[in-house]
Amino acid sequence: METIWRPKSPHLLTAEQKREKLIKDSEYEIAVMNIYADKLLTAEEKQSQKAVLWKGYVEWSKATGLYEEVTPEQQLTEAEFGLNMQVEQINLIRAELKRPLIEINEKQKVK
Repeated sequence: METIWRPKSPHLLTAEQKREKLIKDSEYEIAVMNIYADKLLTAEEKQSQKAVLWKGYVEWSKATGLYEEVTPEQQLTEAEFGLNMQVEQINLIRAELKRPLIEINEKQKVK
């Protein structure tokens, strides 16, 4: 598993970051519309140019602090938290239906 990047939640952005993002978002959307309005480009060329624009947008977002780096350890912690929350919800329903509760057990490595 590798480190991933994801957009930060808007409430974590500063006022300056929000302003810069709105400007950059508008520039990106206009550039994409211009690509699709160009009658001389093939569909493949349009997709290729859009991909280049998107890559530039993501790199700019990372450099500006609009994206956050998420390590494999953080991804695991978040996934396990989500799983535990789901099991809790399932067990509430199962208890109401008088069914056995579910338990999560970590498997031990077999030697």
